[in-house]
Amino acid sequence: MNQTTDGASGGVSKANTLSQHGRFSGMKAWFLFLLVILAAPVNAELRLEKSSLQTVSETSLLIIKGMNLSDSEVILVIRADDTVNPGYADRANIERVLTKGEFELHVPFASMRTPGGRQLDLTALEKIIIFPGEKKRGFALMSADVETPKPLGENVFAWDLGPVGSAIWPGFKPLTIKSGLLSGQGLNPIDRSARMQAADSLTIDGIRGIDTAALPLPAGDWQITFWLRDAGEWEYLPHPLQREIRVNGETVYRQNRSPREWIEQVYLKRRDMAVTPKSNSWDLYGERESDRVTFNITSNGDPVIIKLYGDSTDAQFVSGILAVPADNPMILDMLTRQRRAWWEKNWPVSDWTAWPTGSAHLKPVQEGTTSHKGKMVNAAPDTSALVEFSFEQGNIPGAPMVMINKPKRGETALNVSWHWSQWSLTRTHLSSTLLSANDNFLRHGLMPINDGVAMPRKLVLRVDIPKGTPAGKYTGELHVMMQRKSLRQPITINVVEASLPALSKPVGIYLEKPVHYGWFKDIAHLGNQAMMCDLSYLRKLGLTGISPPFPTPSNEDEQKAFEKLSVSLNKLGYTASMAYAPAKRLSQAIGTGNAANVVAQLEATHKQRLQPSPYWSIADEPSNPGNVDLFEDMHRHFSMFAPTAKLAGHLNHDKDKAYLPMFDLVLINDGFGADKDDIEEAQSDEREVWLYNLPNPRASAGFYLWQTQADGFLKWHGRMPTADPFDPTDGREFDVQFLYPTENPCPEEPDIHRDLYEIMEGIIDYRWMLWLEQQAQTDTTANALLSTLKRAIPDEWEDVPDVSQQQLNRWRQQIIELARESK
Repeated sequence: MNQTTDGASGGVSKANTLSQHGRFSGMKAWFLFLLVILAAPVNAELRLEKSSLQTVSETSLLIIKGMNLSDSEVILVIRADDTVNPGYADRANIERVLTKGEFELHVPFASMRTPGGRQLDLTALEKIIIFPGEKKRGFALMSADVETPKPLGENVFAWDLGPVGSAIWPGFKPLTIKSGLLSGQGLNPIDRSARMQAADSLTIDGIRGIDTAALPLPAGDWQITFWLRDAGEWEYLPHPLQREIRVNGETVYRQNRSPREWIEQVYLKRRDMAVTPKSNSWDLYGERESDRVTFNITSNGDPVIIKLYGDSTDAQFVSGILAVPADNPMILDMLTRQRRAWWEKNWPVSDWTAWPTGSAHLKPVQEGTTSHKGKMVNAAPDTSALVEFSFEQGNIPGAPMVMINKPKRGETALNVSWHWSQWSLTRTHLSSTLLSANDNFLRHGLMPINDGVAMPRKLVLRVDIPKGTPAGKYTGELHVMMQRKSLRQPITINVVEASLPALSKPVGIYLEKPVHYGWFKDIAHLGNQAMMCDLSYLRKLGLTGISPPFPTPSNEDEQKAFEKLSVSLNKLGYTASMAYAPAKRLSQAIGTGNAANVVAQLEATHKQRLQPSPYWSIADEPSNPGNVDLFEDMHRHFSMFAPTAKLAGHLNHDKDKAYLPMFDLVLINDGFGADKDDIEEAQSDEREVWLYNLPNPRASAGFYLWQTQADGFLKWHGRMPTADPFDPTDGREFDVQFLYPTENPCPEEPDIHRDLYEIMEGIIDYRWMLWLEQQAQTDTTANALLSTLKRAIPDEWEDVPDVSQQQLNRWRQQIIELARESK
């Protein structure tokens, strides 16, 4: 080793050695820290006691830091108490899903609410407890601190509008109707955060009905930004059509839309947004740059008067106001970066599992279909067959065009409908704040234009095989044309000579009308048109049960509408229906006794038509905290005054078993107990039992329904968008939709969720089991297969969610092979 003899060089060498030693020491410390995290169990919890919470105000934030080096995401729970030892319903219980890596969460204290929506008293906070939902090695909580943010900058005026005590964006000041800066006869503060898992405090609350805002700005030139969007909640999205903002008599913003323009430009805007591995929650759902307005004004030192006009108080809604000197517009950019960081931390996107290959191809998909070796699909008459292909456009520009040559045999051709899958982000579970990509959103119509490297997508073809279709192979072709390239794949349907029995059990979904038509008087009638198209389409897929949007029969017109829908369901061929809301709404409106009399009249008219009446739901998960006992009063009066009415209850807890004698029908899920033994017990006293809201819809609606001999299956929900139907972040839970909103109330083929096809497949599975039962009566081979399947298909629910599509395909294929060999 060479030794340095020069003094100066020796000094440099010593400094370098010290520097390297420092780096090595730092790396060693970091490495030891990681070893501690990975080797030790998770820190049990972090606590902030009352003494640390004395300075909390409505502008304060809870800052939580830590590290997740475990092998999966972690649910972090934040418990906040404003009384001594409160129960679950009387404290805030916040959850955040943390992805892998270092994390830092900012939680506004003013957003802390109990499960019932009560805002915590920030002056009476007793403690904060922070802990993981499940202990995992490699996860560590490092610190939890209270921080009150400083203003955004000198000579910057920032107001966050909303009710007194609502959450305030860091650096803003609260502006309420009591602040004296706003005027209007319809002033009404709105806070939507109670129904959200993680809410952007700047835009989730605001004030509606503002006629005038008087901003106390010093003399000079100012840049002013208004945030105008009310995020809505549950199934409602505010929909102002005309809007205008004037400053000193000059119009700085104007909006004028028709109802159809609002639907296309606002309600459906996010439907067509491309989601790729580069996507984040801010770009897709948080930024909404078109919902803010920025303009310049000059102040003479008096309050700047800004007037708002529109077609409703919704058009006079403002959530935030920022005023910065015109020569310092970068404050808005800084705020935008802060908001982006909040969105990306509080609504993260999990790692993608699908990536484009960059090359164009079209291939049959074997997994998840009923295809035989990915090339031929076996199916029976009076059913539909799904044929699925994996398609990539690669880097070929433009929009691909799909052409289908119908499968034919001789002169007989089978009709084909097709969808393409669009990537979207949804929550990983019902109340999660982690977004995950999937391609379960199936679109009908033209595929989008590609301007880069296209994501892989599926082309899902539904081939409808009418009753009486002759057996044999029907061949066609899928043809995808692009610029300078053409891809082709054969379609082969082998129609098996087997007559499947019809399914007499109700298997279907809950359904509401598309809400967006009803918000506008001029097009409200389209809601009924859309509903009838939905009902016809669901029957086309083979669904036999329905809980439709029955009107509340509170007057003669509504009673006639109830009857009309009931007759339509009967004509369409639904085997049973359930009126989910009418009896409950009617009882709340006119009392349970009067409601029972109305129901008795409807029962009588159904009997005169020799038509079965619907089941009347009177109880919705009665053991859940906060549920009222109205159903007991309803049961008493309906039993006396409407004795023929069939009463139904949704039960999701084993405590609900005490209520079984009250019902003619119970709908149960795994919370109640969905094993075969649970179902048989609930079926005592000639009571019907329907399964509801169970995962793995194909298995639940098919083989498991057959195995347990439950009387029906319903899945929630055909149409239940939360505010913006294509924003998964804007509700307490994610949007649940099998049928997605469209401009047209009756499209040729609706946009659907893949699970709707899974229910269709489950019904076909069940019908094949009915066929096998028939054959087993006279055929020993069929009887042996029936015994084999009876042993293989689970009869305990815990084994069902993990039953794969391949296994379901194999069970069906075994029956089909028997049918083919017996001919």
